[in-house]
Amino acid sequence: MAGTKRGYRGCRRWLRLHDLRLPLAGMHSAAEEEALLLRRAAAGCGVAPASVLELRLVKKSLDARDKGRLRFVYTVDVLAAGGHGEIAPQEEPLTVACCAAHGGPRPYVLGAGPAGLFAAWVLASAGLRPVVIEQGRDVQQRSDYVERFWRQGRLDPDCNIQFGEGGAGAFSDGKLTSRSKDPLVREVLRLLIDAGAEPSIAWWHKPHLGSDRLPAIIANLRQRIAALGGDFLFTTTLSGLLRHQGGLCGLLLRDAAGITHEVAAEVLILAPGNGGRQIYRLLAAEGIALAAKPFAVGLRIEQEQAAIDRAQYGSFAQHPLLSAADYGLTYHDTAAARGIYTFCNCPGGFVVNASSEADGLLVNGMSLAARDSGRANAAVVVQVMPERDFGAGPLDGMAYQEKLERAAFALGGGGHCLPVMAVESFLCGAAADGLSRSTACTAAKREADLRTLFPAEIYQGICAALRHWQHQLPGFLDQAVLAAVESRTSAPLRILRGEDHVSLNCAGLYPAGEGAGYAGGIVSSAVDGMRAALAVLARYDRAHIPATAE
Repeated sequence: MAGTKRGYRGCRRWLRLHDLRLPLAGMHSAAEEEALLLRRAAAGCGVAPASVLELRLVKKSLDARDKGRLRFVYTVDVLAAGGHGEIAPQEEPLTVACCAAHGGPRPYVLGAGPAGLFAAWVLASAGLRPVVIEQGRDVQQRSDYVERFWRQGRLDPDCNIQFGEGGAGAFSDGKLTSRSKDPLVREVLRLLIDAGAEPSIAWWHKPHLGSDRLPAIIANLRQRIAALGGDFLFTTTLSGLLRHQGGLCGLLLRDAAGITHEVAAEVLILAPGNGGRQIYRLLAAEGIALAAKPFAVGLRIEQEQAAIDRAQYGSFAQHPLLSAADYGLTYHDTAAARGIYTFCNCPGGFVVNASSEADGLLVNGMSLAARDSGRANAAVVVQVMPERDFGAGPLDGMAYQEKLERAAFALGGGGHCLPVMAVESFLCGAAADGLSRSTACTAAKREADLRTLFPAEIYQGICAALRHWQHQLPGFLDQAVLAAVESRTSAPLRILRGEDHVSLNCAGLYPAGEGAGYAGGIVSSAVDGMRAALAVLARYDRAHIPATAE
């Protein structure tokens, strides 16, 4: 949102204004909103509207605490002729020093999800010509494989919702929310905009991309990395680490034909995604330091979007300046001492069959950019912990996930048929048709008793949370249906690293992103990948660039 630029002789400066509030009751179009904001910003700077040369949004959010007085809240930068106020800070993009003096092997990146792609971008920007290894296919081919699976139930275990360029986030809502205060968050958003994302992701407080727009953005990121000298090896898996004196010296890579190649490598940024079970097993066999960690499991609920809109927006539901409402709900099960919460809410979206293994089944959520399916969905998950729900070994959490996914597969009757159940049947055994409500993207669905999937303590906790949220958010359970199983909310283990981002017992190995246990979501994973890459640059700076060059 920018005002008209005007010529002016005299003092011009950018001023920052915080906490500008505009009630929705006074706005019915984007043009009205822009005009009102311009007048409010001019008054905040102490100038006439005609003296505002340009208006730039820094942040915009919705205050919906009072359902009768919904308001947008803004932070803006104003280029004004005269005026007074806080001088807007100048935010420069990240600059990466060139490491062209590095004469060793090219750095490798495992995984083309957010952590891997953004790590590769930093390395490529420094002139290091990274090689990205990805067991799946490029995002365009991957989209075809996923669509075929949803239509026909034919699963490719190497190329699906979990594996392939873009990572699991490529088939989700594309949410870009992050609690991180890291300045690299702004850099991630800038790079996404440069790759084709809507500029609004830089200022809207709950930005999202949409699964229909993500493939083009991801492909553009890859092309930018390639233009800087990076290479991508798709349909390629890591089958071994070669080490010398405690440090990485090479990799064993297996191509699509099953042929193993040995390559020299001193650096591997390890960003496998949280579905990277083959990598977890390899690392355990190689003796890489790993540790079990808590995560969450549960079901995915799908309900009427109109009911959520009414609950969140009140009389402003269907206001032309509002999109489909979201929610984030929590509940503490005091009896079991467990946290229960909604996760990955996809307004106006779809439940998707996210399976990646022949005998396992899991679900996820997806929204397109318009968020206009008329149905909302979210994970309803319960915290599970090492030594309480599964063993303390680093692979025990993964085994717990696999057990749940096999049980869900069996409930569906095999063939990746998705098991679903009406919420009233789940809560009290009432007879209700869940199949007719579900809009899940899958080849087939089956009515199943999801109450048998979890131990009684977890099942009862989910029931208590659902009933609580129905009172908290009226309409939450309207025409709701549940699907199983939500099992990969985060990594079931952590690949241990030090403050320098390097593995505790393998120099040259840099665990990064959600699959390494250090992030959750697209933005935080991308930031963690960039931090790992910057740590690699620091390594090269010390090892290969003379001190006199600094």
